[in-house]
Amino acid sequence: MIGRICSKRFCRTYNHSLNKDTIPLPIIRSEYAVRGAIAEKAMKMQRQMEDGVKFPFDKITQLNIGNPQNLGQKPISFNREVLASCLIDDTERSRKIFSSDAVDRAEYYLSNLTNRAAGAYSDSTGIRLIMREVKSFIEKRDGVEVNEDQVYLTNGASEGITLMLKLLINDLNDGIMIPIPQYPIYSALITRFNGTQVPYYLDESKGWGMSFEELERSYAEATDKGINVRSMVVINPGNPTGQVLTQEDLNRVIQFAHDKQIFLLADEVYQRNIYVDKEFCSVRKALKELGSPYDDDVELASFHSLSKGLHGECGLRGGFMELHNINDFANAMMYKSKAVALCSNIIGQIGVGLMVNPPTKDTVSKEVFDLYQTQEQEIFNGLKYRANLITEKLNSIEGITCNEVEGAMYAFPQIRLPQSYCDLAHQEGLSPDLKYCLEILSKTGIMIVPGSGFGQEEGTYHFRITNLVNSKSEMTKALDKIGDFTSELMSVHK
Repeated sequence: MIGRICSKRFCRTYNHSLNKDTIPLPIIRSEYAVRGAIAEKAMKMQRQMEDGVKFPFDKITQLNIGNPQNLGQKPISFNREVLASCLIDDTERSRKIFSSDAVDRAEYYLSNLTNRAAGAYSDSTGIRLIMREVKSFIEKRDGVEVNEDQVYLTNGASEGITLMLKLLINDLNDGIMIPIPQYPIYSALITRFNGTQVPYYLDESKGWGMSFEELERSYAEATDKGINVRSMVVINPGNPTGQVLTQEDLNRVIQFAHDKQIFLLADEVYQRNIYVDKEFCSVRKALKELGSPYDDDVELASFHSLSKGLHGECGLRGGFMELHNINDFANAMMYKSKAVALCSNIIGQIGVGLMVNPPTKDTVSKEVFDLYQTQEQEIFNGLKYRANLITEKLNSIEGITCNEVEGAMYAFPQIRLPQSYCDLAHQEGLSPDLKYCLEILSKTGIMIVPGSGFGQEEGTYHFRITNLVNSKSEMTKALDKIGDFTSELMSVHK
């Protein structure tokens, strides 16, 4: 943008150093659909509502993003008491307010901070005590041995993913295999770091299952174009698709990665959110059970987050990354990259400790333990109920089909939009699913995200919706509004 500065003494043009010609093209091209056009329109509508503008609804319902507490989920009391005690750092005062067990846990953490300072930097990789808690958590979960020096505490899972992709991508010749549909952070970061997305498609007709043949096709197509496939992303449970991969699925992925000598990135932030008769299996565990040569060779980075699971503490920005089979030089480069960003925030780190090392009946009073269990179970039961409700309700709407929501926080239903509606969308310069989501927002106040932001098979249209409204009646009401809107659309565009 060029501005003109004039006065009596002089007149000259001022060229802004940041403009469309100077900002790096990868930044301009990167997109993040979850906070894209729908979120921008909703923010504008919210401001209008605050200024008194009337809409055919009372509020905007955010079913576009995995942000549980923003939709009414309550925090776990024990965890918040520990965090508050750490910030107060006054044991006598804290004991007058909180349970002794929570204050004791806070003391446990504070005693391992330099000068008990919860507001000071920790080591770049994280608080050593909490890194050991993460190590113990993984070892207990997977029956493996974990190298403490390859555990990194991060600002949510996102920071770990960002750090790994920075190490893996040099230029456009480097490709990262990502599932389609995918969580848009991957496509956005790959574009930002000037790499190449290598899509492999999940099979919607088989519950968003993985196909070994599709992995081979994707890899071959990329390498035929001269792309050096560096890594493969696995999201389990799936985002936005909500499926839970079996150990057999993971075994195939591991064998494929070993055969192609590519780095695995395992996004496992929803591992506690499984609503069907399946068990979560981490890639780390699958590697261990496959044994040599896979467990000895395949390079892996796995991610977990305080934002998801049952805690839903998105704003605390806590997460961790564990590396496996990474060599000393690469680990040194990761340490250097993390050091540049300094440590992740201390309260988020303590939150991770609470996530991986929850209170047990042997470590806290019966009252505290029972309340913790009750609160976690209430959260899980609500998520499960609403996941089932979404599956049932969406499949009852004409033109919409939805695979069973097995896990995570989302459904990714397909909507068969009439051709006349699609033609109208194209005339307006919009993808049909974006037009559909924008119109639902305008008429109902419900925010959902178009499938085009996550990737979808050509010729199909989807949207992502969360199961996070912390009220059965509100969730039912929102789904009914989607049904009414869609039925009217189908009727008008027959």
